[in-house]
Amino acid sequence: LDFSKIEDGKMDIVPVRYETGSFINDLVNSVLQKAESKDLDFRVAVDDKLPAAMIGDDVRLSQVIMNLLTNAVKYTEKGTVTLNIREKERTGEKILLAVSVKDTGIGIRKEDIDKLFVSFERLDEVRNHNIEGTGLGISIVKSQLGLMGSRLEVESTYGEGSCFSFVVEQRIADAAPIGNYEERAKQSRQVKNRDELIRAPRARILLVDDNLMNLKVARNLLKLNGIIPEMVSSGEGTIECMRKNTYDIVFLDHMMPGMDGLETLKRLTEEHLVPEETAVIALTANAVVGSREAYLGAGFRDYLSKPIEMGELVRILREYLPESAYMDSDTESDIESNTEPDTEPDTGSDIESNTEPDTSPTAEPTDSGDTFQMLQQLGIDTETGRFYCADDTEFYLEMLEEFEIECADKTSRLEQFVEEGNWKNYKVKVHAMKSVLRTIGATELSEKAREQEEAAKAENTAVLQAHHKELMDACRKLAEGIRRCLEASRKNA
Repeated sequence: LDFSKIEDGKMDIVPVRYETGSFINDLVNSVLQKAESKDLDFRVAVDDKLPAAMIGDDVRLSQVIMNLLTNAVKYTEKGTVTLNIREKERTGEKILLAVSVKDTGIGIRKEDIDKLFVSFERLDEVRNHNIEGTGLGISIVKSQLGLMGSRLEVESTYGEGSCFSFVVEQRIADAAPIGNYEERAKQSRQVKNRDELIRAPRARILLVDDNLMNLKVARNLLKLNGIIPEMVSSGEGTIECMRKNTYDIVFLDHMMPGMDGLETLKRLTEEHLVPEETAVIALTANAVVGSREAYLGAGFRDYLSKPIEMGELVRILREYLPESAYMDSDTESDIESNTEPDTEPDTGSDIESNTEPDTSPTAEPTDSGDTFQMLQQLGIDTETGRFYCADDTEFYLEMLEEFEIECADKTSRLEQFVEEGNWKNYKVKVHAMKSVLRTIGATELSEKAREQEEAAKAENTAVLQAHHKELMDACRKLAEGIRRCLEASRKNA
């Protein structure tokens, strides 16, 4: 579509104000998982003098950088991919940004570099026959940079790697320096210091997700902030709740079977069920560059990526909760008993059967190190899994058991959709599986689920059928391995 717009002269540059940190975060989040799935070292070097906010076409700029990053990851089998963004020159309200993407990939022959800019031309077809692509990426990058008054420079050594770079002018909206990006990124990924959590027991939160495991993870993270949410698992349940109650924040899953998040928000808006003081936040496992603009355009106030990171959750809570949600010191004793319930919160009629107290026999093993070592042998990144469970080992083990219990039903449902050729429902369910696998630290399988989701979107039946059984078998094998690990840990407990 972009290529067609460029050919027809219909692609315009639309300058807007954007936050530099958020812009870079979106880029990093979009490519990090793919790089990790190939065991690549993804490095980000950001000039700490960059202005906190700039004015430019952030959508086109992010498309250019993402295209370069995606290519770098695609054509690099081992080593590093490095994104470097620095200030080259500043004059008054204008700044020249120097951006480069460097990799240790296969490289390009000198005589082939000019072919990069030819539409539908792919290089080294014999060597790269197993890598999908149209040959349009760099051609589009060249055109988009041209529209922004810039050009792409290429340096490459065949067999050693490549460096793609450009310089683009932006206007300065907030001249305050962005500061140490690496430190800011670490802080946003997780709140390690419990003192940084908030305490808002009077917060009125509605959680909406069709996946019970996602609901449990989100509820647990909110509980650490003194918040007990209501939970429902469908768009219809959301509408019913909002007809009866008023909420400070509604976390609404984007992709659900039946009525999805976009349709649900539209219905809520049409029925005037979203008061001005209520922030509806999109929950999504498809956070990519430009996501925020897309969700804002659809009527959401903001979005939160799944699996949920505590740092990002706290940011959302701080930004959208009213003062009335926080505890006064005088009232702490009056509501203390409500912050640690023995049973799960009321979740609404549509998942009422799931709201009984959790009596599963999961136990913290005497030596969690041994258990984690066994899990790692299954290909599970336990550090990532614990990260998404707020570093709570017991809760992480509970989520592993939840996956093991639910795996048979989820894989059976997906197989049913394949038999029926129901790619719409397949896409929704494999999307949920992608998020769940990521949450428990099964990053490689999560990436395979993502590839199936993309194939389902395109209704590419050849790819779907070629890799579906492989994904299902791998999930079942993982579930069986988790079951054995947890049984062994209980015996040793």
